[in-house]
Amino acid sequence: MPRQSLIFLLFVVLVLTSCSKHATLANSGTDSSDFHTQSIAYVRQDKDSWTYVTDNSSFHFTEVLGDKGTYDAALLLEENYHNENTPGIEGMRGDATVRAWTLTSPHQRDLRWTAHEKANAGETRDLFYCFTAWGCCDSPNVYTYYSLLLGKKLYVTNFDLLEINGKGEGPLSARFVGFGYDVVSNRGRDPVLQYGTYKNVSQKFSIHSSKDYYDTPEIVGTVNDKSEKYHLNLFGAPFTFVVVIRYADGAELRIPVEDDAIRLDKVVLPKGYSIRQEN
Repeated sequence: MPRQSLIFLLFVVLVLTSCSKHATLANSGTDSSDFHTQSIAYVRQDKDSWTYVTDNSSFHFTEVLGDKGTYDAALLLEENYHNENTPGIEGMRGDATVRAWTLTSPHQRDLRWTAHEKANAGETRDLFYCFTAWGCCDSPNVYTYYSLLLGKKLYVTNFDLLEINGKGEGPLSARFVGFGYDVVSNRGRDPVLQYGTYKNVSQKFSIHSSKDYYDTPEIVGTVNDKSEKYHLNLFGAPFTFVVVIRYADGAELRIPVEDDAIRLDKVVLPKGYSIRQEN
């Protein structure tokens, strides 16, 4: 078959548990015993190249904790990831849409939230839904975290979130620290430090320096000479600790958190760095 006439479609119909992707599921509260969607792969012929395209749709169920640490909602997530790759052009172009449906009974569901990101993949991570935009060349991955309960966009990072467990009960006993460059939506802007809960980001600070976006640092939480990269346990104590941002060249920023608030007046910065609070 001549190359110029080669356009093929591969349809993979996934019959799981859902309504129609574009019709039935769009009607909140529809009564049905099963759900379905479809995935498509094809090659698009452009003027001087082929572009490989996948449009993958899937479902999965998840139960989400509420403030008291008990299951607050049973959700059905409908995930669609559209990715394009053209040989000779760097990077995988991605576009993602996720819809969350609240299951009120085995046959009843209502649309809870919809999220859209320029991303290539995604997954649930405890109390969050996390979109991943794959980095290309010297660009880092970008992780965008949404609240599973609320569908609210919260943290944008280049690393896994740092979780701190302290005073309180259930999910509200956890705080999260994120840091990163949003090279997908805000390339060229300073990286942002974010602090908050699984429902809200309470404080944001941009860090200005001569560093480029590919100079990604290590982020750790420290208390009483103990340092952790992913999970810092304060054993029920108030949220008082230090966030350390450490670059490969030895530059180290120390940002104290006291009684659950970042203390801008006590930040220790090396020469050439500045910090500014964001809205």
